Amino acid sequence: PVVLFSKGNLSLLENRRVGIIGTRHPTRSGARMAFRLGATLGAEDIAVVSGLARGIDVEAHAGVMSQEHISVPPVAVVASGLDVVYPAEHKKIWEDISRYGLIISEAPPGTEPAPYRFPLRNRIIAALSEVLVVVESGHKGGSMITVREAMKRDVAVMAVPGSPEVRQSEGTTALLRDGCAPVGDVTDILVALGLDTRRRHNWCDTRE
Repeated sequence: PVVLFSKGNLSLLENRRVGIIGTRHPTRSGARMAFRLGATLGAEDIAVVSGLARGIDVEAHAGVMSQEHISVPPVAVVASGLDVVYPAEHKKIWEDISRYGLIISEAPPGTEPAPYRFPLRNRIIAALSEVLVVVESGHKGGSMITVREAMKRDVAVMAVPGSPEVRQSEGTTALLRDGCAPVGDVTDILVALGLDTRRRHNWCDTRE
């Protein structure tokens, strides 16, 4: 972007950063997973980057903000001006993140959200992420746009396995089939960041 507008603590971008994205219409298990990943990553001093949209995005942010003592608040990238809350029901968490975390937009103040702004927003999410985790997604939509933008930038993409019978898992199933690493819990993400190396070694002891 030619220019970025921000509200909050820009020094959060100096932390390790993980993007968590997904459908606006998650299953209950998908929403719980996003919330849990957000809470645990925040406690591990990792900034959770997402788009503050309905569904997976806001669940991940809410997970971070649910902690009694927030170690590293989240980073939200939005498609409207920083003074235009969208969707309107996210007003409280929007204000909390702008106070304790960081909200970023390339749209100037007063800009209303428009369909073309969301794919533009997604490329910023991808660019800010060291690892991008897709919790639930269909074959098409904003999450897959973000995935493509991440891959252009050599950002590691990971996906949460889901039931093949659930349409919200169609996109993640395809990503796993194409070779993306699975996320069973937060340890998988820490390994991808190089922060937990236990699973990189063979701990089998063959000594008699």
